[in-house]
Amino acid sequence: MPREHSRAVVARAGRSALRILATPLPPAVKKTLIAVCLLATALLWSNSRILALRVKQDPERPLVLSAYYVYHGMAAALEEGRLGQLDLTRYREYLALGNPSAVYAPASDHAPPQFVDYHSLDIGYCFIVEAGRLAFPTLPDNHLRALALQLLADLGMLVLVYALFAPWDAALGALAALLYAGNKVFCWLVCFAFYYYWEVPFTFVVFGLLLLCHRRAPRSAFYLGIAGFVLGFAVWVRASWWPLTFFLLGLALLTPALRRKAVVGLAVFAVLTGPQVCRSSRARGHLALSTRATWHVALVGLGYYPNPYGLEPKDEPVFRLIREKYGVAVRTEDYGEHDRAARQEFLSILRKDPRFVLRSLLGRLRESLLGTTATSLAPYPFLSNPLYRLLCLGGLVLMVVGGGERRWLGLAAAGTYLVYVLVTSLFYFVGLAYDNVSQVALFVLFLGGLDGAGRAAPRLIQRWIARPGNGGRASAFAVSE
Repeated sequence: MPREHSRAVVARAGRSALRILATPLPPAVKKTLIAVCLLATALLWSNSRILALRVKQDPERPLVLSAYYVYHGMAAALEEGRLGQLDLTRYREYLALGNPSAVYAPASDHAPPQFVDYHSLDIGYCFIVEAGRLAFPTLPDNHLRALALQLLADLGMLVLVYALFAPWDAALGALAALLYAGNKVFCWLVCFAFYYYWEVPFTFVVFGLLLLCHRRAPRSAFYLGIAGFVLGFAVWVRASWWPLTFFLLGLALLTPALRRKAVVGLAVFAVLTGPQVCRSSRARGHLALSTRATWHVALVGLGYYPNPYGLEPKDEPVFRLIREKYGVAVRTEDYGEHDRAARQEFLSILRKDPRFVLRSLLGRLRESLLGTTATSLAPYPFLSNPLYRLLCLGGLVLMVVGGGERRWLGLAAAGTYLVYVLVTSLFYFVGLAYDNVSQVALFVLFLGGLDGAGRAAPRLIQRWIARPGNGGRASAFAVSE
């Protein structure tokens, strides 16, 4: 074959290879790939959750946090019309069994009930526990019912995540569901019963509702009203949702198309959180958004780094310090007095060693932003946390450049991430247990980056092919391959 003819053949092959990358897949091929991806998602979700449950919920040593029993007791009290109360008699008898798998039975007749108002933590999770108790009556009346409800919600997240991104591209929606199923953080959080996991669906639902406001503008007041309800309930579950709500509803107010209708979301939020504020304020004797022990957590957070004050990133050393130094005993139902002493101790350390406090705050903030805290977990085995966050930053840029609802969702996710990490780091740090809201925000940015890259790549390839003189480069590419 003549030399000139050989060059022409190679050049055509090179240009064809690039054009294949820039050409959309045939509909039949694309549908087949989506079906395969969804099948892989089902297999990955079921197998990963089964494996995680076998590890964390071994029948001989199930993972049940001590605070869970309190919420189960409050859920039982709801059946008697007692909101936010705990029967200490029944609760102590259950703890005395020393068996996490035991059924939460009624208190014995020889001891009268002792109902007290519970203020140590926000009480909203007891509603979720009660929902699990009602939804799964055939399971033992213990943490298994709440765990079953979590798994059902986690399965629903696959559908929600797909629906969130499928309007941009069905293949992107299928990939999003697959990446959700394979996210190690989501998998770990769902495998034990506590409110840590529930902030994941709260965040996804709110993002989805705010996105619907752009996709279906005539009904945006309705969607904002539901968002206000979800945010209001989230505040009952954990007080950190107060600043998140101010940011998300504030963002809606700053959006010209949503400004007037955002008042509906604010009104629903105010109505739902009003009783919580009244209950907290009455318990503390002043305006309070929550009764949870904030200063106790701040001391625990200071213990993240080595220090001469006997602090550790655990609850018990702080309880012991306050008991020995201030003579304040811990009451299960209310850490109020303990928290006041913890505030005094925190301010004492701040006066004596302000540099340590500042270094601790900045260090925890830096590690929380990068995902390098002692208990952080990388969501995917092929991406370290710093690299994952760098890709998410690139995703934010592509979403902003993409404009429209992509830009709005990207700004909402990035702002949510920064607000959550900043607030959490002020008092504690974003370790694995608290990597819920932040992980959802990163997930959205990561998928937004994949979407932006997928849309930009074909255009860039076509422009490169169209440039004069690129035939030779294409042929060189073809030869090397």
